[in-house]
Amino acid sequence: MTTRKHAGQVTGSSNFKKLEGLIAAPHTPFGKDGEINIKEIPRQVALLVRSGVKGAYICGSTGEGISCSVAERKAVAEAWVKHGKDRLFLIVHVGALALKDAQELAAHAQRIGGDATSIVPPSFFKPASIDILIDYINAVVSHAPELPFYYYHTGMSGVSLPMVQFLEKADGRIPNLAGIKFNSPDLYEYQNCLRSCGGKYDITWGVDEFFAGAIACGATSAIGSTYNYSAPLYHKIWAAVEKGDLKSAQAGMAKVCQIVDILVQYGGIAAGKAMMAIHGIDVGDVRLPLKALTSEQKKDIVSRLNKILKDMDK
Repeated sequence: MTTRKHAGQVTGSSNFKKLEGLIAAPHTPFGKDGEINIKEIPRQVALLVRSGVKGAYICGSTGEGISCSVAERKAVAEAWVKHGKDRLFLIVHVGALALKDAQELAAHAQRIGGDATSIVPPSFFKPASIDILIDYINAVVSHAPELPFYYYHTGMSGVSLPMVQFLEKADGRIPNLAGIKFNSPDLYEYQNCLRSCGGKYDITWGVDEFFAGAIACGATSAIGSTYNYSAPLYHKIWAAVEKGDLKSAQAGMAKVCQIVDILVQYGGIAAGKAMMAIHGIDVGDVRLPLKALTSEQKKDIVSRLNKILKDMDK
């Protein structure tokens, strides 16, 4: 099995280094009282490093960042930097509904030693055009000018602007633009983004259930939630694609889809949090308005995931 190089070790044609390998989107741990449980983060860091994961995307969708206060998000980011700096490439999501909150989070990410920032655009008052989106991004990332910036392209935000046009218009206008966290299953648009602007931007893949297709199309890095607990499975798929072993890649992706089936059945992030129990890590329940799971549901999730990963070599 091949392992991916450390994130950020390949220099691209832009001013920032391109990412390589798997980058997990970790869950924010909550205790039984519903408050953030910082003490669990060192164990999350250790698991990712041990699993060959090269980076962490902090307080994003999986991390329920939008459901946390600014103070909580700062505390989570500080813990990841404290325990993960120079072990993982740390991308801090700083998007927020309030511009001032996003600016504060961006400045904080740079001050504490984060490796990059990222933004999900506001989902209530949405940027209505690429030009307005660029203006909004610059208003935020000007507070972290020394860090590379990754735009988070996801249908969950309700902002569905064409990403090739975004790159072409943003080129030279967002000084620290490094690339896109591309969370869309549109492999056609993804490939065009890879080639846009002479291929200078880092377009990191973000849809786990389309992983092998993205690697075949030229992805060199991927950000996903399921890498938290099943990274070795993705390493095997990646190696199979690179070797042209289509049968093994297909078998691996069948297991990925089985994992995603469980996530879909039990509500996504809540199920993902339950899956962390297979590694002895308790990240607690989700916050409202997401629905927490019962103990029986969690047991079913862990049992099924264990079987999928136990049978990984079959």
